[in-house]
Amino acid sequence: MINELEIKNFLSLAETKIKLTEQVKKYYGKEFAPNFNSFDFWEIDENKVSLILSFFLNPYEAHEHGDIYLRHFLKKFDLDFFQFNDNDKINVQCEYSTDKGRRIDVIIHKNDFEQAIAIENKIYVETSDQENQISDYLYFLAQKTKNNFCLLYLSPKAKTVSNQSISAEQKEIFINQKKLKFLTYEEQMIECISDFANITQNFRVKSFLKDFEKTLRKMYMGEKNINTTQVIVDLLRENEKNLKISFLISNSLQELKRQLKEEFEKQIQEIGKELNLEVDGLKLRPSNWQKNRIAFHYESGNLLYGIVRINPDKSRPRFIEIENFFETKMNVRFNTSEWWAIWQFFYKNIENNEQFWIDITTGKAKEQAKEFVKLICDNFNKENKDIY
Repeated sequence: MINELEIKNFLSLAETKIKLTEQVKKYYGKEFAPNFNSFDFWEIDENKVSLILSFFLNPYEAHEHGDIYLRHFLKKFDLDFFQFNDNDKINVQCEYSTDKGRRIDVIIHKNDFEQAIAIENKIYVETSDQENQISDYLYFLAQKTKNNFCLLYLSPKAKTVSNQSISAEQKEIFINQKKLKFLTYEEQMIECISDFANITQNFRVKSFLKDFEKTLRKMYMGEKNINTTQVIVDLLRENEKNLKISFLISNSLQELKRQLKEEFEKQIQEIGKELNLEVDGLKLRPSNWQKNRIAFHYESGNLLYGIVRINPDKSRPRFIEIENFFETKMNVRFNTSEWWAIWQFFYKNIENNEQFWIDITTGKAKEQAKEFVKLICDNFNKENKDIY
């Protein structure tokens, strides 16, 4: 049984080791630059990630490692149906057009579609599937390859393929036939990129892959400093007691998040009292509004904020006046949907990023939320404004 003193000693030791790592970085940072990442100089998107994946899976590309990455990829993800030798011609393409005008993010095929592997790449949880998108891909690949294919759906762990993209019945059939596989960045692809770096001989290519891995870890796992993360991992593996403590802390983290969510809801209620607004959970109603509410909402591992409609509207009318106000005054651009008149991320990736939870405890999250709510109320809580 782990006692309180053992937990405190463990946390103290972890803090000491992290501080030591920071000191080493301070003294040797100029020589090794452990936090430098070339990917920090541009915004990464789905097309760019697909291009990087296709580059390394193509045996003829300028990485000069031949088919080493492709063979590792096939073995790692149990794609042994795709067999090739030196006499076969491997083609790897991005944005491949299907007969229905759709575009497959990455496709790998042998000898003009004797066999094929396709990748549908979703790097964001919030990216929606199009209607019948996965069904159409599967039908196209089945026809093109005479049923000798596999489609990989690569996405963040929190994202699931929608029923409008492929029915639950179809999905189960294709999974059982090994024609459809689901991969996540957190559980599979980040590790695969790390494997790619480990089997790379060229220093420049290895450095690129390591930077790519660090970028993905930051995006999906909240790891800002891989060196610090490894220090903690090493500490956890030192003995059985440390491992038990780590699971105790991990299991307690979900309860902590639940309590902090309750605290944030109380803070929204406080905002309502301070600004004299009606509050329902995380929704606030300005006195003259009938059709919409100011809202905060947890969705797909993120916290959204904006103006939500009481009833959905498929025509998706935009609140141009409000959008222009925030873009001009605060350089914030909003999205819209049938449920949301305007929405944007309040905090992203809250399950893996500590900032939201810290900001609840410091009051910063409440402060930011109140600023948004007050701006809306001061400028758009107008009488006889039927749109609101």
